[in-house]
Amino acid sequence: MKGTVLGSICLVTIFGNVLVLMAVFVNSHLRSTTNYFIVNLAIADVLLGTLVLPFSASIEIIDYWAFGQTFCNIWAATDVLCCTASILSLCVISIDRYIGVTKPLQHSSIMTEKRAVYIIIAVWFLSVIISVAPLIGWKDPPDPNPFVCTVTKQLGYVIFSVSGSFYIPLLIIIIVYFRIYKEAEKQYRFLSTGIKTAKINENTEEVTLRIHTGHSAIEAATASTSATFSAKSETSDSIYQNSSASDNSDGSGRKVISRQTLSGRAAKFRRERKAAKTLGIVVGVFILCWFPFFFVLPLDR
Repeated sequence: MKGTVLGSICLVTIFGNVLVLMAVFVNSHLRSTTNYFIVNLAIADVLLGTLVLPFSASIEIIDYWAFGQTFCNIWAATDVLCCTASILSLCVISIDRYIGVTKPLQHSSIMTEKRAVYIIIAVWFLSVIISVAPLIGWKDPPDPNPFVCTVTKQLGYVIFSVSGSFYIPLLIIIIVYFRIYKEAEKQYRFLSTGIKTAKINENTEEVTLRIHTGHSAIEAATASTSATFSAKSETSDSIYQNSSASDNSDGSGRKVISRQTLSGRAAKFRRERKAAKTLGIVVGVFILCWFPFFFVLPLDR
């Protein structure tokens, strides 16, 4: 019975994360910088499900380590590597969602593809630093029993690893989600009055999103000219922009803003908030699952 349950956990971990990778690989619309971080998280979890969990399950089933001391050291380092990369990926995703919620119109220019790649490399670099320390000697003396395999409990390394792998990322996640909550609260007040104001880019002073139902109007105003056009929609966005940048002209010298473009920007506020809420649930489950382990580990000596 125990073997069936543990085997099922391994298979679900691998299968679920492979589905995430396949979805992003097959659907080009999912290849955004945000999803790069989700793919990185899925890769870390697939590695955990294939290289770590099966051996952890074997210890639980047969009640001893059967693969030798050398492989034990490699397995323990891989365990720390994958878990740390997974946790740091969640931390990075939280920061990305914070940028998406607080600066949705600037998110794509802040979190570029190149920066996303650099961040992913940094995640794995930090994970490697934390995981390989026992392999180069920062650990307890080897256990004389070849059938015992555990992560080293050397106090200095334990404090270093739990801080870098969990407590520091956890602190960042808590701070980020507190700020996301405050921003969502502020946005709710804006939406309750039907108004949201934000910058579009460095060349544009501001864009105000006015959301209501029924008849909608979109106005664009520069220093000397203005234009208004209307459209019927079930749910519509009225957007007023003050800008020194040049927009599309209607031929009479007046400036006209694309309704589709600006309506999409209005919808982006709602999508970012929904994504942040979903990630908040994931992070909450993550804390509930990991905190007991990292709380007990420094005490288990």
